[in-house]
Amino acid sequence: MIQFNLLPRREAIRKFKQDQFNAAVVLTLFLGGVTALAMYGSLRYSIDAQQANISVLEQEIKRYEAQMIEIQGVKTQLDALLARQKALEDIQADRNSPVRLLSELAKLLPPGVALSKLAQKGQEITLEGTAQTNENLSQFLDKLGQAGAWFSKPELLVSEALHINPGGKLPVQAVKFTVKATFMRDRAAFAAALPSIAASAAAPSGAPKV
Repeated sequence: MIQFNLLPRREAIRKFKQDQFNAAVVLTLFLGGVTALAMYGSLRYSIDAQQANISVLEQEIKRYEAQMIEIQGVKTQLDALLARQKALEDIQADRNSPVRLLSELAKLLPPGVALSKLAQKGQEITLEGTAQTNENLSQFLDKLGQAGAWFSKPELLVSEALHINPGGKLPVQAVKFTVKATFMRDRAAFAAALPSIAASAAAPSGAPKV
């Protein structure tokens, strides 16, 4: 009977399979390395693109910040110019203020009321004088607070009875008063104060106490 020795063939088959496995491992490692390099290159490209965008945005932000600083400087200069213009307008208005104040007071003084002292601090004026009756004084206060006048927020500070004896005649009773009010610099300022003036004029006012 004829016998065959298959050991060398089996060894060859085993070696062939081992070589195939080793080749598959090497190919897998190679493909994995290529894939990793491709992914790294893609991520690196994305990072570089993002950094480029960030750099462009930073440059734009710096440019806008410079423009904002320039705009703020222009705004500061404009505010300074407006303040100077307002100061000049106030000076021009105040130049004619005393004449206008006296002229308006002369128009508003009712019969029976006489002023003895006038003091002004800014736009606030203080008036002292005498009235023949409380009715005369009330009429004066109403005229000071009426719409369309140059005065607003009239306030009676002092009202007291006064006995005078002019020319040695019989004593005459009068009312000594002190009134505080705001003298408007111009008509525009008065127009802004009209609502409060109208409200105060509409409120009922009692006769001053003696």
